[in-house]
Amino acid sequence: MKMKKILIYFFTALIALPSFAAEQRNPDDIFPLLDLMATSIAIVESDYVDDVNVTNIIYGALHGMLKSLDPHSEFMEPAEANELKIDTAGEFGGIGIEIGMRDSYPLVIAPIEDTPAFEAGLLPKDKIIKIEGDSARNLTLTKIIKKLRGEPGTEVKITIQRERNGMREIKDVELTRAIIKTKKIRDVVMLDITNGIGYIRMIGFDKPSPVDLRNGIESLVTQGMVSLIFDLRNNGGGLLKSAIDISEMFLSPDQIIVSTKGRIPGQDHVYRAKSSKKNYEMPLVILVNGSSASASEIVTGAIKDHKRGVIVGSKTYGKGSVQSVLPIGNGKCSLRLTTAKYYTPSGVCIHGTGIYPNVEVEISLEDEIRLIQKHSRAFKNMDLDNATEKEKKEYEKIKKVEDVQLDRAMDLLKAMRFISGDKFISLFESKPAVIAPKEKKVKTADFETNKFSK
Repeated sequence: MKMKKILIYFFTALIALPSFAAEQRNPDDIFPLLDLMATSIAIVESDYVDDVNVTNIIYGALHGMLKSLDPHSEFMEPAEANELKIDTAGEFGGIGIEIGMRDSYPLVIAPIEDTPAFEAGLLPKDKIIKIEGDSARNLTLTKIIKKLRGEPGTEVKITIQRERNGMREIKDVELTRAIIKTKKIRDVVMLDITNGIGYIRMIGFDKPSPVDLRNGIESLVTQGMVSLIFDLRNNGGGLLKSAIDISEMFLSPDQIIVSTKGRIPGQDHVYRAKSSKKNYEMPLVILVNGSSASASEIVTGAIKDHKRGVIVGSKTYGKGSVQSVLPIGNGKCSLRLTTAKYYTPSGVCIHGTGIYPNVEVEISLEDEIRLIQKHSRAFKNMDLDNATEKEKKEYEKIKKVEDVQLDRAMDLLKAMRFISGDKFISLFESKPAVIAPKEKKVKTADFETNKFSK
């Protein structure tokens, strides 16, 4: 009976934390359920065939409780909670992937370029089924990250499941951990000098990203850029602040960039563009795909909703939830709890939905993979003189693969310039934002239907 009272007190204290409750519950509704839990634990503690550790039982119950909510919420035991407090701003050894959770397994959203994962050939949609021989099923993201990170120079073996063309392949991949330091802004180039089309590819959002992007844009402007293709494909996201700073570069002051909404008022925030820095009014096309996630979706959603630019490609990943770390048990344990979700300026929930492009241009998974491989250092430095015939054939396929999404983006900007002359900006204003007349006699993007009209 004493054990039962202790357990009831424990769970009552847990749910009574004021920051958790969106509304006051009637204790009479909760105590019968707490009594059920406490009675079950007391019976296990007294009647189970072997001696049990009550702390482990309670921790197990908490793990199950949080896991029943969503893949991102979790209970952290003292060791995990303490590790989370360690400053992670410094260098760490990792393999270089953005991961999400699908079907209880970690899923590669995108490998980060110039990292062990990228050079080893990991690809979007690869499912990690084992880490060091142990199943990765039902592990929390915190535990997965802990297993993948380690001292630079040490090795970690993962087992991936890859499905292509109805075929399933399972393979082991050995990776040597390295310090993950990558420059996020890539390929700052003029694609078409005659039409003034510039191109910038970005692979992540970190603290230097906004400054680097601004420098890249300024560099292209000096080369005659009058319109920009901003490539966010295979960009798994990063810092919220960087996403906001980058969105501000293209929006007018006070326009909404993104908002967060939760069950309690304290989780509701609206982020708006500020007027402290120069914004760019040039025509803009953003490229996205199924591996564009998180911060990428925030920028894309803001640009799309304000009709500031045209989104080309395929639907984004749909990763847009906010996790809060809430200390419990005198600060020794923590709950990582999903407390809010991200919404675009028009009120669309990003999480689980993603952002649909204005101009949908699907690309085969094989070509998408070859385009990723085309950026690989291993591809660029391939020794063709000593390559096998199979490697040479694959090299030629990678070399010749066409980026139809990029081609469509360029065609769109050229068409806009042809239709509007020098009045580029009018095509992107919030009110008229219609490229072709209603008869749709011209090939153009239809913002309402998300289709490419013919």
